[in-house]
Amino acid sequence: MIWHPLLLAVLILDSLSFFMVSAAAVTALRIVISWSPQSAEQHQIRLEVKAEVASVQVRGAGLLFVASSVLFIVAVSNVLPALVPGAMCGTGVLQACRGLGQRALAFRLLTIVIVYVWCSVDRLNRAHPDAPLTTVSGRGCLLLVPVLFLAYLDSVRAVMALDTHQPVDCCAVVYDQVRSLAPATGNLLSLPDAWMVAVFLAAGILLIVLGLRVWRAKSPPSSPLSFALTGLSLLWVPLAYLALIRVLAAYHYQVLYHHCPWCLFLADHHLVGYPLFGALAVTCLEGCVLWVGLKVARDFPQVAIPAYNRSQLAGLSIASATLLFVVLAAGPAMLWRLRFGVWM
Repeated sequence: MIWHPLLLAVLILDSLSFFMVSAAAVTALRIVISWSPQSAEQHQIRLEVKAEVASVQVRGAGLLFVASSVLFIVAVSNVLPALVPGAMCGTGVLQACRGLGQRALAFRLLTIVIVYVWCSVDRLNRAHPDAPLTTVSGRGCLLLVPVLFLAYLDSVRAVMALDTHQPVDCCAVVYDQVRSLAPATGNLLSLPDAWMVAVFLAAGILLIVLGLRVWRAKSPPSSPLSFALTGLSLLWVPLAYLALIRVLAAYHYQVLYHHCPWCLFLADHHLVGYPLFGALAVTCLEGCVLWVGLKVARDFPQVAIPAYNRSQLAGLSIASATLLFVVLAAGPAMLWRLRFGVWM
Protein backbone atom coordinates (compact mmCIF):
# COMPACT_ATOMS: atom_id res chain seq x y z
CA MET A 1 0.00 0.00 0.00
CA ILE A 2 1.22 3.52 -0.80
CA TRP A 3 -0.47 6.84 -0.08
CA HIS A 4 0.78 8.84 -3.04
CA PRO A 5 -0.76 12.35 -3.26
CA LEU A 6 -2.17 11.54 -6.70
CA LEU A 7 -3.92 8.45 -5.37
CA LEU A 8 -5.26 10.46 -2.44
CA ALA A 9 -6.66 13.00 -4.90
CA VAL A 10 -8.34 10.17 -6.83
CA LEU A 11 -9.98 8.75 -3.73
CA ILE A 12 -11.10 12.17 -2.48
CA LEU A 13 -12.72 13.00 -5.83
CA ASP A 14 -14.33 9.55 -5.91
CA SER A 15 -15.71 10.09 -2.41
CA LEU A 16 -17.19 13.44 -3.35
CA SER A 17 -18.72 11.94 -6.50
CA PHE A 18 -20.31 9.08 -4.59
CA PHE A 19 -21.77 11.32 -1.88
CA MET A 20 -23.20 13.72 -4.47
CA VAL A 21 -24.78 10.91 -6.48
CA SER A 22 -26.14 9.30 -3.31
CA ALA A 23 -27.78 12.59 -2.32
CA ALA A 24 -29.28 12.91 -5.80
CA ALA A 25 -30.50 9.30 -5.64
CA VAL A 26 -32.70 10.12 -2.64
CA THR A 27 -34.53 12.67 -4.79
CA ALA A 28 -34.51 10.29 -7.76
CA LEU A 29 -36.29 7.64 -5.71
CA ARG A 30 -39.00 10.12 -4.73
CA ILE A 31 -39.35 11.13 -8.40
CA VAL A 32 -39.79 7.55 -9.55
CA ILE A 33 -42.41 6.93 -6.85
CA SER A 34 -44.46 10.13 -6.83
CA TRP A 35 -43.67 12.35 -9.84
CA SER A 36 -46.90 14.04 -11.06
CA PRO A 37 -46.11 16.75 -13.65
CA GLN A 38 -49.79 17.77 -14.01
CA SER A 39 -50.17 18.41 -10.29
CA ALA A 40 -49.91 21.93 -8.81
CA GLU A 41 -49.66 20.77 -5.21
CA GLN A 42 -46.93 22.02 -2.91
CA HIS A 43 -45.39 18.56 -2.75
CA GLN A 44 -44.90 18.45 -6.52
CA ILE A 45 -43.46 21.95 -6.66
CA ARG A 46 -40.90 21.11 -3.98
CA LEU A 47 -40.04 17.91 -5.82
CA GLU A 48 -39.47 19.85 -9.05
CA VAL A 49 -37.03 22.14 -7.26
CA LYS A 50 -35.22 19.15 -5.77
CA ALA A 51 -35.10 17.54 -9.22
CA GLU A 52 -33.20 20.57 -10.51
CA VAL A 53 -30.79 20.32 -7.59
CA ALA A 54 -30.31 16.58 -8.20
CA SER A 55 -29.54 17.28 -11.86
CA VAL A 56 -26.76 19.68 -10.86
CA GLN A 57 -25.44 17.18 -8.30
CA VAL A 58 -25.18 14.31 -10.78
CA ARG A 59 -23.59 16.48 -13.47
CA GLY A 60 -21.06 17.80 -10.95
CA ALA A 61 -20.36 14.29 -9.68
CA GLY A 62 -19.83 13.15 -13.26
CA LEU A 63 -17.22 15.83 -13.87
CA LEU A 64 -15.43 14.95 -10.64
CA PHE A 65 -15.47 11.24 -11.46
CA VAL A 66 -14.12 11.77 -14.99
CA ALA A 67 -11.36 13.93 -13.52
CA SER A 68 -10.52 11.27 -10.92
CA SER A 69 -10.48 8.58 -13.63
CA VAL A 70 -8.02 10.59 -15.72
CA LEU A 71 -5.84 11.08 -12.64
CA PHE A 72 -6.07 7.34 -11.93
CA ILE A 73 -4.80 6.53 -15.43
CA VAL A 74 -2.02 9.12 -15.11
CA ALA A 75 -0.99 7.60 -11.79
CA VAL A 76 -0.98 4.03 -13.10
CA SER A 77 0.78 4.81 -16.37
CA ASN A 78 3.19 7.63 -15.57
CA VAL A 79 3.75 7.96 -11.81
CA LEU A 80 3.51 4.63 -9.98
CA PRO A 81 5.82 2.57 -12.25
CA ALA A 82 8.77 4.37 -10.66
CA LEU A 83 7.61 3.19 -7.22
CA VAL A 84 6.89 -0.47 -8.03
CA PRO A 85 10.02 -2.67 -8.33
CA GLY A 86 10.35 -4.11 -11.82
CA ALA A 87 7.47 -2.09 -13.28
CA MET A 88 8.24 -0.28 -16.52
CA CYS A 89 4.68 0.86 -17.24
CA GLY A 90 1.09 0.51 -16.06
CA THR A 91 1.09 -3.23 -16.68
CA GLY A 92 3.46 -3.77 -13.77
CA VAL A 93 1.44 -1.46 -11.54
CA LEU A 94 -1.75 -3.38 -12.25
CA GLN A 95 0.11 -6.61 -11.53
CA ALA A 96 1.16 -5.17 -8.17
CA CYS A 97 -2.52 -4.41 -7.43
CA ARG A 98 -3.25 -8.17 -7.58
CA GLY A 99 -5.89 -7.89 -10.29
CA LEU A 100 -7.99 -5.26 -8.54
CA GLY A 101 -6.73 -2.47 -10.78
CA GLN A 102 -8.30 -4.04 -13.86
CA ARG A 103 -11.64 -4.40 -12.05
CA ALA A 104 -11.50 -0.77 -10.96
CA LEU A 105 -10.81 0.38 -14.54
CA ALA A 106 -13.65 -1.76 -15.90
CA PHE A 107 -16.18 -0.37 -13.43
CA ARG A 108 -14.87 3.14 -14.03
CA LEU A 109 -15.47 2.76 -17.76
CA LEU A 110 -18.99 1.44 -17.16
CA THR A 111 -19.69 4.31 -14.75
CA ILE A 112 -18.52 6.89 -17.28
CA VAL A 113 -20.77 5.37 -19.95
CA ILE A 114 -23.81 5.59 -17.66
CA VAL A 115 -22.95 9.14 -16.55
CA TYR A 116 -22.40 10.30 -20.14
CA VAL A 117 -25.68 8.84 -21.36
CA TRP A 118 -27.49 10.22 -18.30
CA CYS A 119 -26.14 13.72 -18.95
CA SER A 120 -27.34 13.53 -22.56
CA VAL A 121 -30.82 12.48 -21.43
CA ASP A 122 -30.82 15.20 -18.77
CA ARG A 123 -29.91 17.85 -21.37
CA LEU A 124 -32.79 16.70 -23.57
CA ASN A 125 -35.09 16.77 -20.55
CA ARG A 126 -34.18 20.40 -19.84
CA ALA A 127 -34.84 21.31 -23.47
CA HIS A 128 -38.62 21.19 -22.84
CA PRO A 129 -40.48 23.16 -20.13
CA ASP A 130 -42.55 20.09 -19.14
CA ALA A 131 -39.41 18.00 -18.48
CA PRO A 132 -40.93 14.79 -19.90
CA LEU A 133 -37.83 12.68 -19.21
CA THR A 134 -37.65 13.34 -15.47
CA THR A 135 -38.69 9.84 -14.40
CA VAL A 136 -36.33 8.29 -16.97
CA SER A 137 -33.54 10.46 -15.60
CA GLY A 138 -34.43 9.38 -12.05
CA ARG A 139 -34.18 5.69 -12.96
CA GLY A 140 -30.83 6.35 -14.59
CA CYS A 141 -29.59 8.02 -11.40
CA LEU A 142 -30.67 5.00 -9.34
CA LEU A 143 -28.83 2.71 -11.78
CA LEU A 144 -25.70 4.84 -11.44
CA VAL A 145 -25.41 4.46 -7.66
CA PRO A 146 -24.39 0.76 -7.40
CA VAL A 147 -22.06 0.93 -10.42
CA LEU A 148 -20.33 4.04 -9.06
CA PHE A 149 -20.07 2.38 -5.64
CA LEU A 150 -18.37 -0.68 -7.16
CA ALA A 151 -15.94 1.53 -9.09
CA TYR A 152 -15.16 3.46 -5.91
CA LEU A 153 -14.83 0.31 -3.79
CA ASP A 154 -12.51 -1.45 -6.25
CA SER A 155 -10.38 1.70 -6.57
CA VAL A 156 -9.93 1.77 -2.80
CA ARG A 157 -9.16 -1.94 -2.73
CA ALA A 158 -6.64 -1.57 -5.58
CA VAL A 159 -4.83 1.22 -3.73
CA MET A 160 -4.83 -0.80 -0.50
CA ALA A 161 -3.52 -3.90 -2.30
CA LEU A 162 -0.74 -2.07 -4.18
CA ASP A 163 2.53 -3.78 -3.21
CA THR A 164 5.62 -1.60 -3.60
CA HIS A 165 8.01 -4.21 -2.17
CA GLN A 166 7.45 -7.36 -4.25
CA PRO A 167 9.09 -7.13 -7.72
CA VAL A 168 6.86 -7.59 -10.76
CA ASP A 169 7.57 -8.67 -14.32
CA CYS A 170 5.75 -6.52 -16.89
CA CYS A 171 6.91 -8.50 -19.90
CA ALA A 172 5.75 -11.83 -18.48
CA VAL A 173 2.27 -10.40 -17.91
CA VAL A 174 2.10 -8.99 -21.44
CA TYR A 175 3.18 -12.26 -23.05
CA ASP A 176 0.72 -14.24 -20.90
CA GLN A 177 -2.07 -11.93 -22.05
CA VAL A 178 -1.07 -12.38 -25.69
CA ARG A 179 -0.98 -16.15 -25.28
CA SER A 180 -4.44 -16.03 -23.67
CA LEU A 181 -5.63 -14.27 -26.83
CA ALA A 182 -4.08 -16.97 -28.97
CA PRO A 183 -6.18 -17.30 -32.10
CA ALA A 184 -8.72 -20.07 -32.20
CA THR A 185 -9.73 -21.40 -35.58
CA GLY A 186 -12.79 -19.66 -37.00
CA ASN A 187 -12.48 -16.77 -34.59
CA LEU A 188 -11.88 -13.13 -35.44
CA LEU A 189 -8.63 -13.42 -33.49
CA SER A 190 -7.47 -16.11 -35.92
CA LEU A 191 -7.13 -13.52 -38.68
CA PRO A 192 -3.55 -12.89 -39.78
CA ASP A 193 -2.20 -9.51 -38.78
CA ALA A 194 -2.48 -8.08 -42.29
CA TRP A 195 -6.11 -9.14 -42.56
CA MET A 196 -6.94 -7.77 -39.13
CA VAL A 197 -5.51 -4.37 -40.04
CA ALA A 198 -7.39 -4.47 -43.36
CA VAL A 199 -10.70 -5.22 -41.59
CA PHE A 200 -9.95 -2.52 -39.01
CA LEU A 201 -9.27 0.10 -41.70
CA ALA A 202 -12.26 -0.91 -43.86
CA ALA A 203 -14.61 -0.81 -40.87
CA GLY A 204 -13.12 2.51 -39.77
CA ILE A 205 -13.67 4.08 -43.20
CA LEU A 206 -17.24 2.78 -43.26
CA LEU A 207 -17.76 4.18 -39.76
CA ILE A 208 -16.56 7.61 -40.87
CA VAL A 209 -18.82 7.56 -43.93
CA LEU A 210 -21.88 6.50 -41.93
CA GLY A 211 -21.15 9.06 -39.23
CA LEU A 212 -20.92 11.87 -41.77
CA ARG A 213 -24.14 10.72 -43.46
CA VAL A 214 -26.01 10.78 -40.15
CA TRP A 215 -24.57 14.21 -39.40
CA ARG A 216 -25.43 15.69 -42.80
CA ALA A 217 -28.93 14.18 -43.02
CA LYS A 218 -31.36 16.95 -43.96
CA SER A 219 -34.26 15.08 -42.39
CA PRO A 220 -34.21 13.06 -39.13
CA PRO A 221 -31.70 10.24 -39.61
CA SER A 222 -33.32 6.95 -40.56
CA SER A 223 -33.44 4.29 -37.89
CA PRO A 224 -31.68 1.55 -39.95
CA LEU A 225 -28.77 3.86 -40.79
CA SER A 226 -28.44 5.15 -37.23
CA PHE A 227 -28.73 1.71 -35.64
CA ALA A 228 -26.12 0.41 -38.10
CA LEU A 229 -23.81 3.25 -37.05
CA THR A 230 -24.39 2.46 -33.36
CA GLY A 231 -23.73 -1.25 -33.81
CA LEU A 232 -20.66 -0.72 -35.98
CA SER A 233 -19.17 1.82 -33.57
CA LEU A 234 -19.51 -0.58 -30.62
CA LEU A 235 -18.04 -3.46 -32.65
CA TRP A 236 -15.23 -1.37 -34.12
CA VAL A 237 -13.83 -0.27 -30.74
CA PRO A 238 -12.59 -3.75 -29.63
CA LEU A 239 -11.44 -4.48 -33.19
CA ALA A 240 -9.44 -1.24 -33.25
CA TYR A 241 -7.94 -2.08 -29.85
CA LEU A 242 -6.82 -5.53 -31.05
CA ALA A 243 -5.35 -4.12 -34.27
CA LEU A 244 -3.48 -1.52 -32.24
CA ILE A 245 -1.86 -3.82 -29.69
CA ARG A 246 -1.25 -6.73 -32.07
CA VAL A 247 0.15 -4.82 -35.04
CA LEU A 248 0.18 -1.04 -35.07
CA ALA A 249 1.71 -0.42 -31.63
CA ALA A 250 4.98 -1.91 -32.92
CA TYR A 251 5.42 1.12 -35.19
CA HIS A 252 5.13 3.43 -32.18
CA TYR A 253 7.59 1.36 -30.15
CA GLN A 254 9.78 0.59 -33.20
CA VAL A 255 10.26 -2.91 -31.86
CA LEU A 256 8.36 -6.10 -32.64
CA TYR A 257 6.37 -8.30 -30.27
CA HIS A 258 5.73 -5.69 -27.61
CA HIS A 259 1.97 -5.98 -27.15
CA CYS A 260 1.58 -3.54 -24.28
CA PRO A 261 -1.10 -0.82 -24.36
CA TRP A 262 0.22 0.96 -21.25
CA CYS A 263 3.59 1.85 -22.79
CA LEU A 264 1.72 4.09 -25.24
CA PHE A 265 0.99 6.41 -22.30
CA LEU A 266 4.69 6.99 -21.60
CA ALA A 267 6.46 10.23 -22.49
CA ASP A 268 8.98 8.18 -24.51
CA HIS A 269 6.16 7.55 -26.98
CA HIS A 270 4.82 11.12 -26.88
CA LEU A 271 1.86 10.19 -24.60
CA VAL A 272 0.04 9.01 -27.69
CA GLY A 273 -2.03 6.59 -25.61
CA TYR A 274 -4.16 9.43 -24.23
CA PRO A 275 -5.57 10.64 -27.59
CA LEU A 276 -5.72 7.08 -28.94
CA PHE A 277 -7.79 5.63 -26.12
CA GLY A 278 -9.63 8.92 -25.73
CA ALA A 279 -10.79 8.57 -29.34
CA LEU A 280 -11.96 5.01 -28.68
CA ALA A 281 -13.85 6.21 -25.60
CA VAL A 282 -15.58 8.97 -27.59
CA THR A 283 -16.57 6.50 -30.30
CA CYS A 284 -18.09 4.14 -27.73
CA LEU A 285 -19.85 6.89 -25.74
CA GLU A 286 -21.29 8.65 -28.76
CA GLY A 287 -22.46 5.34 -30.21
CA CYS A 288 -24.47 4.75 -27.04
CA VAL A 289 -25.84 8.32 -27.10
CA LEU A 290 -26.87 7.95 -30.74
CA TRP A 291 -29.04 4.93 -29.91
CA VAL A 292 -30.49 6.58 -26.81
CA GLY A 293 -31.28 9.77 -28.76
CA LEU A 294 -33.25 7.84 -31.38
CA LYS A 295 -35.18 5.93 -28.71
CA VAL A 296 -36.00 9.17 -26.87
CA ALA A 297 -37.17 10.81 -30.11
CA ARG A 298 -39.46 7.87 -30.79
CA ASP A 299 -40.94 7.56 -27.29
CA PHE A 300 -41.12 11.26 -26.33
CA PRO A 301 -42.31 13.44 -29.24
CA GLN A 302 -42.01 16.58 -27.09
CA VAL A 303 -38.21 16.44 -27.38
CA ALA A 304 -37.97 14.73 -30.77
CA ILE A 305 -36.25 17.65 -32.52
CA PRO A 306 -33.44 18.16 -29.94
CA ALA A 307 -33.06 14.37 -29.72
CA TYR A 308 -32.60 14.11 -33.50
CA ASN A 309 -30.16 17.02 -33.40
CA ARG A 310 -28.17 15.27 -30.67
CA SER A 311 -28.11 12.08 -32.74
CA GLN A 312 -26.75 13.98 -35.72
CA LEU A 313 -24.05 15.53 -33.54
CA ALA A 314 -23.18 12.02 -32.32
CA GLY A 315 -22.63 11.00 -35.93
CA LEU A 316 -20.12 13.81 -36.40
CA SER A 317 -18.38 12.95 -33.12
CA ILE A 318 -18.08 9.28 -34.09
CA ALA A 319 -16.65 10.16 -37.50
CA SER A 320 -14.15 12.63 -36.02
CA ALA A 321 -12.99 10.30 -33.23
CA THR A 322 -12.62 7.40 -35.66
CA LEU A 323 -10.59 9.51 -38.07
CA LEU A 324 -8.34 10.69 -35.24
CA PHE A 325 -7.71 7.13 -34.07
CA VAL A 326 -6.98 5.83 -37.58
CA VAL A 327 -4.51 8.66 -38.27
CA LEU A 328 -2.70 8.30 -34.94
CA ALA A 329 -2.65 4.49 -34.93
CA ALA A 330 -1.83 3.83 -38.59
CA GLY A 331 0.17 6.99 -39.33
CA PRO A 332 3.50 5.70 -37.96
CA ALA A 333 3.07 2.48 -39.97
CA MET A 334 2.61 4.46 -43.18
CA LEU A 335 5.63 6.64 -42.37
CA TRP A 336 7.69 3.49 -41.71
CA ARG A 337 6.64 2.07 -45.08
CA LEU A 338 7.52 5.29 -46.90
CA ARG A 339 10.86 5.55 -45.14
CA PHE A 340 12.10 1.96 -45.39
CA GLY A 341 9.98 0.52 -48.21
CA VAL A 342 8.84 -2.50 -46.15
CA TRP A 343 6.42 -3.26 -43.34
CA MET A 344 7.84 -4.10 -39.92
